[in-house]
Amino acid sequence: MKFTINKNEFQNAVAKAERIAGKHLSLPVLKCVLVIAEGKEVVLRATNLDLALEVRVPASVEIEGVVALPADTLSGFLHTTPHADSLEVSTEDSHVVLATPKTTTKIRPLNHEDFPIIPAIPTKKVSSVKGSEFANGLKSVWFAASASSIKAELSSVYVYADGNELVCVGTDSFRLAEKKVQAKFEGEFEGVLIPLKNIGEVVRHIENTGNSIDVMSDGHQIGITIDGAYLSSRIIEGVFPDYRQILPKEYETQAIILKQDMIDALKQSRIFSDSFNKVSARFDVADKTITLTTNNNDTGESTITLEGALTGNSLELNFNYAYWADSLQSIKTDSIAIELAGPGKPARIRSVGDQSFTYIVMPMNR
Repeated sequence: MKFTINKNEFQNAVAKAERIAGKHLSLPVLKCVLVIAEGKEVVLRATNLDLALEVRVPASVEIEGVVALPADTLSGFLHTTPHADSLEVSTEDSHVVLATPKTTTKIRPLNHEDFPIIPAIPTKKVSSVKGSEFANGLKSVWFAASASSIKAELSSVYVYADGNELVCVGTDSFRLAEKKVQAKFEGEFEGVLIPLKNIGEVVRHIENTGNSIDVMSDGHQIGITIDGAYLSSRIIEGVFPDYRQILPKEYETQAIILKQDMIDALKQSRIFSDSFNKVSARFDVADKTITLTTNNNDTGESTITLEGALTGNSLELNFNYAYWADSLQSIKTDSIAIELAGPGKPARIRSVGDQSFTYIVMPMNR
């Protein structure tokens, strides 16, 4: 194998692949980046068996070939070698030689035949969506997914089509977050469950582009193509709860308040909450106030009163302050609406002026 390639482009591609490469004791080749020189480009592949990445970089290929190089070693060399416009890569005996005008380095490869086969890219594109918006959709809901893997369908983010929108949903059965983003569909998009542990890398891969990305699925994986790269994730086989059937249809109390006021109040409530993170809330429609009370036998107690626009019936409930605080990071407007279906029933938190995000949270028992 022998090729010459732009060093910066190669380095950027290797950096993306290194994040995917896994650490697997029984399959050491997973820590490698597979480098394939063919035609007029170099193809880099990496996988941890849950996620897989393929990046294509233009190159001048003299001799085609395939090698598997340890991702951390290759990335470390590229980041520390002096500046150079081009890099020559070739094989010599049992080593891979990387040469710039000022440096020559030899890296011992692993057996590339042990590298797993990465699933082929589905040929049927089903959706186009802006990368940054899809990333925002995933980030807006992933915190609500279950951290436990006992129920795999809850330890994932559910993505499905609804009209001209791609809907992202996460739930752990105590709370649920839903975010809708605009998309264009070229075929039927069947709902997919993306494992929670893969969401972070998917987000990092697409969040910095405002360009449209192609999203594909073949029933076993979801694939995303963007800027000469292809990222695929396995999907969970399971059925996501039909959450729309259990959402409250009516709310008897509504409070509209400034988001920052609630953020500040929850920060203080955290100091004095008990081991269950319990906050007691009194919604007083007559006084147009929300009073948050916390009590901890070790640290003391706190009472905070917030002013807002309240309508409906006055009521009291207990809630987990962390569950409410988590939702506010996904709301970008200055004001929020808190809607209550009644004592012991779920509450809805949403943005005022933006219907794309909805958060449902169960109250705590007294």
